[in-house]
Amino acid sequence: MNTKFNYLYRDASNYKKQNSVVVSGTDDSAEEKIRKALLDEENFIPRQVGLPEERFNSVTEDDHCWFEFLYIEKTSAPPTIDLTIEQLIEQFNDIGPCGWRDDLYAIVVDQP
Repeated sequence: MNTKFNYLYRDASNYKKQNSVVVSGTDDSAEEKIRKALLDEENFIPRQVGLPEERFNSVTEDDHCWFEFLYIEKTSAPPTIDLTIEQLIEQFNDIGPCGWRDDLYAIVVDQP
């Protein structure tokens, strides 16, 4: 069994883009461990923990670097990224709820 990690990009206009990855292995307390490391138990920056970031095709002033953690679930699907659930939890815990660095990412708005 593996773990599907589900997360959401929501821009300032409330447009949403679902994201998910499958990592190898399972941990029954993974969701609880990950939530403790999130900003407000919900928000994180995927690239800081090795996860892909899917937004929309163009960048506007409504875009930002934050994503919302939704939930995890067990799956028989093969891994889609080269991480184990233990490594993912460790990466979240290394940052913790106060260590997310949104100042590292400037969003460049597409010009018409």
